[in-house]
Order: sequence, then structure tokens, then C-alpha cells
Amino acid sequence: MYGRRKAKPIGFSNRKHFVGLHYIVDIDGIRNELITNNDKLIELCDASLEIGEVTILNKMIHHFEPHGLTLLYLLSESHFSVHTWPEHNKIRIDFFSCDSNEHRCNCVISHLKNEFIGAEFNSKMLKR
Repeated sequence: MYGRRKAKPIGFSNRKHFVGLHYIVDIDGIRNELITNNDKLIELCDASLEIGEVTILNKMIHHFEPHGLTLLYLLSESHFSVHTWPEHNKIRIDFFSCDSNEHRCNCVISHLKNEFIGAEFNSKMLKR
């Protein structure tokens, strides 16, 4: 077919200059008394972001019945979101910071990891 270009595969930039850090966090096997306690989870996320010295501009919370949570933070640095699946003892977190201060971002992730002792905690960081 003439006139059609082959599409480039979608990927991330290999350039040395990046505009932000993107953390993808999967937490599995969370004990029941924590995964079903939305107030404790919110406090834990608030404390983690405070330790990382990020600026919270707004926070939205949605509680599901009988349990479950979606938590979104609008940050001056970008965003932090949390989704829980208590019936599967799982949490998924998405954290993007255009600040590119890896130490501060890692403080947030380390605090979270220390709070979920006994759970399977996996995180991946992408420079974007």
C-alpha cells in the first residue's frame, strides 16, 4: 500500500532530559484490618505525602459500600491516586511528580512500604 507509513511502537523517551518521575505501586496481601479501614489509609497517604514535602492542592475521596476507597490528590507537583480492592486485599497507587526530585519521591514510597509490613509491595519508577 502506497502512502501509508508504518506506525512507530509506543514507548518512553530515551532522552536524558525528563520532565517527571512516575511511580506505579502494587500492594497485595494487605491485612484485613488495614485494607477495610479507609480513615487509616487516608491518614497513611496524608503522612506519606507530608514526609515527601509535596504540596497538596486538593483531595477527593470516594468511599464504596460496604468497603473500598478511591483517593485522589491534586498536587502542585502533579498527582497521587489510590484505589483499593478490599475483597482481594489489593491497593494500586499512581504517583507522578514533575518536580523530578527523586529523593523526595522515594521518601513517599519508602514511608508507604514501611506501613504495609507483611504485604507484597512492588513499585516501579519511570523517568518520563
